[in-house]
Formats: sequence, structure tokens, C-alpha cells
Amino acid sequence: MERLGGLMADFTRGRLEILAKKYPATVMHGIAVHRQVDRFTDLHDYVARSKGRFSPLRRRYAGIIVDVLHDHFLSRHWERYSDISRETFIAEAYQLLHDNRRYLPERMHRVAPVMIEQDWLGSYQHIEEIGIVYERMSRRFSRPNPLAGAIEEVQIHYAELESDFKNFFPDVLAHANRINGISDFRTKTG
Repeated sequence: MERLGGLMADFTRGRLEILAKKYPATVMHGIAVHRQVDRFTDLHDYVARSKGRFSPLRRRYAGIIVDVLHDHFLSRHWERYSDISRETFIAEAYQLLHDNRRYLPERMHRVAPVMIEQDWLGSYQHIEEIGIVYERMSRRFSRPNPLAGAIEEVQIHYAELESDFKNFFPDVLAHANRINGISDFRTKTG
């Protein structure tokens, strides 16, 4: 259930004390750890370096761009970081979402079936799909934004962004393990 909280975290808003009235303790632990990992990520030097690679036009949205790109790089380099197969992890995540629909926040409740049907997690391995993710995300904002087309800048700086990720990700794994957050991820230890 901690993993469910981690999957749900980006779809939750508000203070943990308030959310705790709505979700079981194990789900809350996953949400809390996800938020701590997000804070760690936002303050990391390599993430700041990645954000700085984007033009002033996209700099305000660079955090979103980099976050999605990290999912891509993790998917591409999965075997470096996990003892279980990427396919098994994704299947387990989808099953967890399906089996626990009653806990999903409203927006995630609507999105989860589409996510599963279209295999969003599996598609992150392909850079072309990341461009589609940016397009889809750009439509969620009420005002015009530069997320659509961000893939062009990603492709220009791809090698540097990938290097930033490879330097950053071991640090975030160590941080998550310290706060007991992704024990379910079954990370490689050496």
C-alpha cells in the first residue's frame, strides 16, 4: 500500500494531517515519502543543472519537463537500479491501481483506467512518447504554456540531461532508502 501512496502522491493536495483522515496509514506513508523525495529532488544540484539547460521560454516549466524526462531515463536504464524487471514493476503498479480504485483521488480515478489501457508507464521508455506526454500535459493548464514542443529542447540537450540523471538518481535512491520510502522498489544495493 506504500507504493499505492507513492503512485497517488502527485494527485493529492493538502496537508498530510488532513489527508490522513481519508487514507490508510500505509498509503499515507507512501504519499509522505513521495513528497519528501520530491523536495530532495527539487533542491538537488544535478536537477538544477538540468532545469538550467532549458531556454528562458520554458524555464518556468523546466521542473515538469525534467520530472517526466527522469521517468524516461529511469525506464531506459531500469536494470541499473532495480532487481525486478521493469515489466513486472509496471504490471504490479497497474494491478495496485486497479485493485485499490476506492482510494484513488478523483482525478486519478478517472485517469488510471486510461493510463493502464494505454500503458503510460511502459511508454515512457520511448522518447517519442515523452513528446506526447508534454503535449497532453500542456492541455491541462488553463492558460497557454510552452510544454507543447518541449521535446525539441530535450532532444537538443539529451546527452547532457541523461548524464545529469545518472549523477542524480543514485542520490535520490539513497535518500529514499534512508527515509524508508521505496523499500517496495527493491533497489539494487551494490
